[in-house]
Amino acid sequence: MRFGLQIAIAVLVMGVLQTRAVELSPKETKEAQRLYNLKCAKCHKFYDPASYSHPEWDDWMKKMAKKSKLKSTQYDLLVQYTETLRPAAHKVERSQAATARPGKHR
Repeated sequence: MRFGLQIAIAVLVMGVLQTRAVELSPKETKEAQRLYNLKCAKCHKFYDPASYSHPEWDDWMKKMAKKSKLKSTQYDLLVQYTETLRPAAHKVERSQAATARPGKHR
């Protein structure tokens, strides 16, 4: 029983460490902004990610990625970039949700 608890705690800690928001370098931020203007703002106004729940935002990002024909690296960069636009409370919520529902966006 004790061993199982230790494993559960270790898995939880590893999951939290892996799901922390990745900070973008200035170069990555500039590229993400360029990509946003090229692929997103070309068709619609800016939508604030903080105005959507994480599942809603994720669904929209997936739909728009297909529509704008984003490559997986472009999609990942835009997801990271839009995540930096969320308040800190949303980032913690997202980290907890990510550990609860693993999976890939592709």
